[in-house]
Amino acid sequence: MKILLVTPPLLQPNTPYAATPLLAAWLKSLGHEAVQSDLSLELLLRLFSRAGVLALCEELEASDETARDYADTIEDVIAFLQDRKPEAAERIAARGYLPEGENIARAYEQEAQLGWNFRGLETADRARHLASLYLDDLADAAAVVDPLFGFSRYAEKLAASLPNFGTLRDELEQGGSLFFQWLEELTDATMTRYQPEMVVLTVPFPGCLMGALIVARRIYHTSGSVRVVLGGGFANTELRGLSDPAIFDYVDAITLDSGFLPLQRLVEGGEPVRTFVREGGAVCFQTSEATEVPHDKLPPPDFQGLELGDYFGLFEMLNSVTRLWSDGKWNKLVLAHGCCWSRCAFCDTSIDYICRYDPAAPATVCNWVETVMEQTGFNGFHFVDEALPPDLLDGLCNEILRRGLQIEWWGNIRFEKRFSTALIQKMAAAGCIAVTGGLETGCDRTLKLMRKGIAMEHAARVLTDLADAGILTHAYLMYGFPTQTFDETFQTLETVRRLFDTGILHSAYWHRFALTAHSDISIHPERYGIELLPPEPSTFALNEIPFAAEFDHDLEAVGQALKRATYNFMLGTGLDLPVFQWLEAES
Repeated sequence: MKILLVTPPLLQPNTPYAATPLLAAWLKSLGHEAVQSDLSLELLLRLFSRAGVLALCEELEASDETARDYADTIEDVIAFLQDRKPEAAERIAARGYLPEGENIARAYEQEAQLGWNFRGLETADRARHLASLYLDDLADAAAVVDPLFGFSRYAEKLAASLPNFGTLRDELEQGGSLFFQWLEELTDATMTRYQPEMVVLTVPFPGCLMGALIVARRIYHTSGSVRVVLGGGFANTELRGLSDPAIFDYVDAITLDSGFLPLQRLVEGGEPVRTFVREGGAVCFQTSEATEVPHDKLPPPDFQGLELGDYFGLFEMLNSVTRLWSDGKWNKLVLAHGCCWSRCAFCDTSIDYICRYDPAAPATVCNWVETVMEQTGFNGFHFVDEALPPDLLDGLCNEILRRGLQIEWWGNIRFEKRFSTALIQKMAAAGCIAVTGGLETGCDRTLKLMRKGIAMEHAARVLTDLADAGILTHAYLMYGFPTQTFDETFQTLETVRRLFDTGILHSAYWHRFALTAHSDISIHPERYGIELLPPEPSTFALNEIPFAAEFDHDLEAVGQALKRATYNFMLGTGLDLPVFQWLEAES
């Protein structure tokens, strides 16, 4: 069978999302013809083109001068960000070449106020930063034309924890926006090019769901005989209780969890595995006993058909770690299915992508690395595991060093004591340039309640060893966790300030605690002093669960203070201020 695998809008445009290359390789290994298309990238390239900018300006009724300024510069900017036109750096970096929208103007204002000179960036980096802010200005204008548009998401708020499908369906059938029309045109062109018998849409996040359904709707109206299958992280976490059949007006099947076996059965006509369909007007979940494909037996990802030279990076924030997510052309690899720890109380520990841990052997991973480097020409890797296991990393580093592979890589770890000084030094020698990890609260009482399996003493030592080895570090932080007090929250902020000040933490991000349906906290709320509130009756998506809890502080105000303080810490400012002053600034 000929299967088209599609990444729908919108995701980061600097590198292919991991799903379709993995699935394409698997289907090809079974003897099928699998092709792939990144419609997320294609939609952004349609917007960020001369014709796209002129169409946007026409929708906004912008002045001829504004339209001309952006239309005359957009192709230079995209070619530069694609690394196809490095010589454009000088003129992009020089003030006066790019039109100055709100984001660029704010950057120049901050530069003047703080005397940064954009922190001494070299010309190429300064140009990348300004070019990224220029695209942000265009993206902000696009959101005026279509309020559902976001640079790396589309209709995210509409799709997140949506209890019924009606709202999404109304938006779909209303259609008509500029991006809706463009996506339909891109879908037509892709279907004409490939003539598939089946289309598979990966939906990793809520911000991809609307784009996927626009694609599916268009296929239904123009190629009704083509089967459409939807899967990915959004379905795995939010659609497990699906009972509304309306979505099957657009797709034929929805698969859950690892997609290899469900797709194989759908393609080859075997007994279904973890698949929703509509039968007799009702939702039916079909599954049968199946042995999962061992992660070690998977073929290396296949990037054939993806236009790798078209991806473009963004350098919006002046921070070397956050830049990794949006800039650089990284080959995404998964070392192990699931999480080696899988006990955190707030995590989706009851779902397959967390609870079923299945690692590949170091030799297998290095075989994948060598094959992918030959395919793409890139030696940078982002290992996208839930948490990179120390034992597996130890063996992998040994294998990388034994083979003499010249690569750079980064990924997510747990700041646990098993990351010894010797292992961290070995990681650096084997090409590790950065790690991210959940520090969460920075307070041992709440870390224990969360069942994180780490203590601040060990985490601080690991962060110190990483920084000493030249490895950049990023911490995920959480506020509003049940029973967390005001003093504990600002104790964490003081810890974060100290880690930044001593140079062992380079980046951090705060998010507010959300209670998910598949976490241990939702199963045992009494252990965490919370009361579950009845969620809105759901026939479609369900992930976040409402709850009642008592806090001795205003979560909204404290959250703003934490984010404001940490943003400044990341830019190297405000480290000498007492942390309570950040809260006073928000009061």
